[in-house]
Amino acid sequence: MDINFLDHIFKTYGYELKDSSSDYRIYVLLQGMYYGAEIIPLTNNDLSEVVEQYSKLGYACNINKLTSEDEIETYLFKGFFQTKLADKKIEKRYSDFAKKQIKHYGDSNVKYQYINVPYISNDIDKTNHGDDSIILDVNNILKRKGAYLIIIEAAAGFGKTCTAFELFYSFKNRTDSIKPLFTELSRNREAKRFKYVLWSEIEAEYNSLIKSNLVIYNIQKGRIPLIIDGFDELLSKNIDSGKGEKINDFEQVETMLSTIGELLKGDAKIILTSRKTAIFSGEDFNTWVESYSNTFSVIRFQIEKPEVKHWLSTDRFEALNNQQVPLEHISNPVLLTYLKNIPDSEFKILIKEPNSLIDKYFEYLLTREQERQHLYIPPVDQLTIFKKLSKDFTLFNVTCDNRNFVKELIIDDNEALLKKYRLLTPNKPTIEELADTLTNHALLDRVGNNDYVGFINEFVFGILLGNVLIENENFLKEENTLPEELIEQAITAFNYQTSEKKIELWSSLIQLQAKISISLKMLMDINLRNQIFDNFKSRSFNSLTFTKVLFINESCTFVDCIFTDSKFEDCIFQSNVFTNTSFIGCKFINCSIDVDTQIMNNENCGVYCYGCEDFDSKFIKEFSCNKNRITNNSNEESPKDYQQIILSKFFRVDGKTPRMKLISTLKDEISEYDREKAFEIFHKLKKEGYIRTNGNNSHISPEGIIFYNKTYR
Repeated sequence: MDINFLDHIFKTYGYELKDSSSDYRIYVLLQGMYYGAEIIPLTNNDLSEVVEQYSKLGYACNINKLTSEDEIETYLFKGFFQTKLADKKIEKRYSDFAKKQIKHYGDSNVKYQYINVPYISNDIDKTNHGDDSIILDVNNILKRKGAYLIIIEAAAGFGKTCTAFELFYSFKNRTDSIKPLFTELSRNREAKRFKYVLWSEIEAEYNSLIKSNLVIYNIQKGRIPLIIDGFDELLSKNIDSGKGEKINDFEQVETMLSTIGELLKGDAKIILTSRKTAIFSGEDFNTWVESYSNTFSVIRFQIEKPEVKHWLSTDRFEALNNQQVPLEHISNPVLLTYLKNIPDSEFKILIKEPNSLIDKYFEYLLTREQERQHLYIPPVDQLTIFKKLSKDFTLFNVTCDNRNFVKELIIDDNEALLKKYRLLTPNKPTIEELADTLTNHALLDRVGNNDYVGFINEFVFGILLGNVLIENENFLKEENTLPEELIEQAITAFNYQTSEKKIELWSSLIQLQAKISISLKMLMDINLRNQIFDNFKSRSFNSLTFTKVLFINESCTFVDCIFTDSKFEDCIFQSNVFTNTSFIGCKFINCSIDVDTQIMNNENCGVYCYGCEDFDSKFIKEFSCNKNRITNNSNEESPKDYQQIILSKFFRVDGKTPRMKLISTLKDEISEYDREKAFEIFHKLKKEGYIRTNGNNSHISPEGIIFYNKTYR
């Protein structure tokens, strides 16, 4: 065995070389109450005298007869990181999480089950509709050599944390050589710098014998995959790039990412979950990745809306169809879990009144809580208490806080109410005891490893906050800045409310329009009105989803605007809404053009599509006027090889190392004259499998590299 390797690996784990000869090397660990000596034989000679000598000196001796470098590393890793206990720890943490997800259903027959979700990824060519597992795909990436940053994005309440826990649980029964580290980030009044928070979590996970450099070493060896749930929780509201106002301040997010970038060496694997944001599809992020000179790869997964048929039994799914319940109104993980687990009798009543689904969901939880905690506060007053708490959280711009502080808020906001119901409770609890019971309510949950309490999920918080905004017209009017991420949760949750409730929330928020960012205003229009109400000039919109949205001239116009990495589904466009507006890396699904305003094929056309996908519906051909700008120049000296021009853009300056390329950057690097023909070839290469795209991101495939080398090198 290589002596230099032995010295290096034992030094890494805190040992010092105590003695050596041609027959052995002895490494001692001088930490803790008992000193240890690892005796490594280099020959077959008897070492009993050496063992006796060190035993008399008080060392616990071990003759280590492992013969390969990998065996030595595994031995040390298993011993220091206590992998024998890892399975039980994973099981317990996952079990505690699973119990929280179903505790309010009461029925012991209800079991927590992770449902496969639809998702897209820049690592696969097609959208996965939930037939395969995102957990399996991520685990396959973890087996690869090299460092990877894996980003899992989803809208608020669409399963980021459930997916993170399921990934964590997937390591059970294979912790001999790999032990994941799972940390949950949260936004609270004490939130500190990301680097401090991350290392505090890491230090809390391990005993004092394990130093940070040893953790880093094993992260970079691929033995400790790092799962960071809620990366976006520590971002300020101005960081979310590309959603409309100005050139983005990437400084804060770059500081956070740099902490991660320092770890992404060797075989490190780091998984982030985050709400869907333009941060990871923007030019700044791409520049940050390239600054690390190809030391790691980035793979993004985006979780889509759940498929209702995967959540419900065949009978219940057919019952919904028979009642003609609009599936888009219930395609939310929280509501589907409720519909999956309630008794048949309640389900049959509910589907006859689908508009009451959210009210019934809260009524069910609050009634169950009366039974579970012997709570004498009726549902309507419980709701009042937690709406006030959501209001407090919004004013503090937090998603959780210390349990004692939450209890104080509940008492301060509801003292008269608590006094009233304290007297109606048989055992006459104190107000503090009653408030303490409420901090253990089904609508709340412990957050992370600390004694923090937050709402059970973003959907519940969003519905409560949305109602607060509707019922309190002066709420937030005096605030200088708005907690936009929290308001966004209300808008996202109200996407599943009735049309009347949506309009009420939109009308309340529009009173704050002077303080609302362009991005939030756009989200309001998309989710609450299904129609855009504004005029935009020289704006950029990134990573948005438009479903059944009307783009009509009487309510909106777009001049010199750019849509990037956005999805349009079942939308209707009036073409005269757009003037010199580009769509880059966008998807159009079942979209159509209002024939009364169709002005294609003439000089007034104002739409240009680059790297977009319409799934062979021919929509882009009708919508875009790219085709009208392709001209022939008879004076051109020789025809250009656009195929080579395009493919060469996917290599670094050395001409050999592949790189990811933003379609928006590709567009800007090609002259306006060449652009239309070049992108015609781009789409051809994509269909042939030589280029792969995911939104605004594109990269050359292995087949494309082979083709390029064969054709042009």
